Amino acid sequence: MASLTTGGVTTDSTFLTSDQTTAFELGTARTIALGAASVNQALTSTCRFVSLICTGGNHCHFTIGVGAQTATSSSHYLKTGERIILSVPAGSNVAAIQGTGSSTTLFITELVQ
Repeated sequence: MASLTTGGVTTDSTFLTSDQTTAFELGTARTIALGAASVNQALTSTCRFVSLICTGGNHCHFTIGVGAQTATSSSHYLKTGERIILSVPAGSNVAAIQGTGSSTTLFITELVQ
């Protein structure tokens, strides 16, 4: 089980970090070219954390869950150029759809402990 320690306090079930080090290794790198239809991407079955960033366009919408997913314009919002790191359950899929603007690409980095 991973944990997060800040200010001398440890919280279980998150990730271990300090001011200078994050306890992750790079896992599989994935790229999804987004358009008007939702695109689903299965993650490695043992993946527990992901880093997401989109490029192009103005933003994208994404959803994460076990099994195949479908993103809509009501799904979670990720602005172009912003990175988010999330924990995910075993057997997760990421689905995403282009927001406004030109073609958009979602980059997914699986992070392992």
